[in-house]
Amino acid sequence: MEISKSSKKVVVLTELEQKRKSVGQLQMKLESYLCEPQTHSGFVKKENLRTNINQAATKTDSLLAILKMNDISIHESINDVERQIEELYDLEQDVALYVLNR
Repeated sequence: MEISKSSKKVVVLTELEQKRKSVGQLQMKLESYLCEPQTHSGFVKKENLRTNINQAATKTDSLLAILKMNDISIHESINDVERQIEELYDLEQDVALYVLNR
């Protein structure tokens, strides 16, 4: 039974690490000259996205650090993991909409 808990933790950690990498890619995309806003509302939206991306990166890093501790069970933090993955997905959608609408 311990093996299945351990392997589930590895799967969750891997997925969360991939999402963290995608946050880094979102940061780079948002800083690209192709994403420069043309209007005041565009600047506001870009700044809000930048803030949200930085907060998501910090939360994800913290969650990863907690989960990598050997004495922490994935079951103790599964709700936090699911919420974080959902937040990162929403953030990816927001950046995609920003890029399309700028």
